[in-house]
Amino acid sequence: MDLLSDVLRDLRLESTVLSLGELQAPWGFDKSATGGAPFHVVIEGSCLLVVDGGAPIELTQGDLVVFPHGTRHALMSDPSARRVPFQQVLEANGHDGAWTQDSRIEGLNRLRISGPGPRTRIINGVFSFRDARRNPFVEALPTVLHARRPSWLEGSLRLLMDEATSGRPGFQTIAERIADIVFVQAVRDYAASLPANGSGWLRGLTDRQIAHALALVHRSPGDEWTVASLARAVALSRTVFANRFRELVGSGVMEYVTARRMHVAAGLLTGSKQTLADIANTVGYESEISFSKAFRRWAGVPPGQYRRSRHAPVANTPEPLAATDRATPLSAPASHAAAGRASPRRTRGTAPSVARTPRSPRPRRSAR
Repeated sequence: MDLLSDVLRDLRLESTVLSLGELQAPWGFDKSATGGAPFHVVIEGSCLLVVDGGAPIELTQGDLVVFPHGTRHALMSDPSARRVPFQQVLEANGHDGAWTQDSRIEGLNRLRISGPGPRTRIINGVFSFRDARRNPFVEALPTVLHARRPSWLEGSLRLLMDEATSGRPGFQTIAERIADIVFVQAVRDYAASLPANGSGWLRGLTDRQIAHALALVHRSPGDEWTVASLARAVALSRTVFANRFRELVGSGVMEYVTARRMHVAAGLLTGSKQTLADIANTVGYESEISFSKAFRRWAGVPPGQYRRSRHAPVANTPEPLAATDRATPLSAPASHAAAGRASPRRTRGTAPSVARTPRSPRPRRSAR
């Protein structure tokens, strides 16, 4: 089982709006935090990138940057360039600046900023995560993925631009699938660059036995998993397995199992018409009450309220940023990991030590 492919499919990754900027210095624009994952590819020239008020990063021809958490950032020709909101750039070129989760590629919008200086050409786009609710894969990604002139990018970009400008039947779907490839390749490059002593969900994939355990939980989240049963399944002692899992993945075994169950439940709540009882049973809870309590601890709201709130589409309207005469630090957005700090479902009487790792929440039993 290719766990990364499975989680990407579960994430329902879609590419959305796409534009080609032909920008002559001096120029600069700010992109507000958004619910999607913006990306930029420099196909000619160079520019500067500023993320979270950090030091400028030089981007050159062939560089790709992706912002998995929709982090606020800015691009500019040089540090002294005047910046304007990206939405203003869109509107000045006759394009609707509104972006929502339902936006799709309608063609290759062309954006122009005229000036006396050198020209830079940049492809701008947004990946839309349909099901990013506390997905361990998304949480494991950094603020920005930066691939410097990857060998696989040129061919993918050529196909992407060809489809985006073709107008042929089915061009949207084909262009979106090509963009998916760009995202997955960037993630693979990032995973391959992780240090051996790092931790996080992607690090867990590098260990054969931990990756097997993760795959089992993802394949069958409703099974009555315990630390002991998962340890047996991957041929490790319970203590060794629990220690290695926490070291590599960054969370306890049963914390992860519960989070996976709740993530599946969240997808069913918003993507199906199943009753709460049916969803509870699918993710391993015979009691709707015990499921509701676990879900509320994870999401902060009861499952019914969560379902109602997610059924109303909400546009991601960027907050306006005042243009500046010089580049100024961008305020840091709220941490993308904040949502992941909901208390995990625990069983009465669990011990904090690794050797006595908490047993399964026993979801198949009714609430006590």
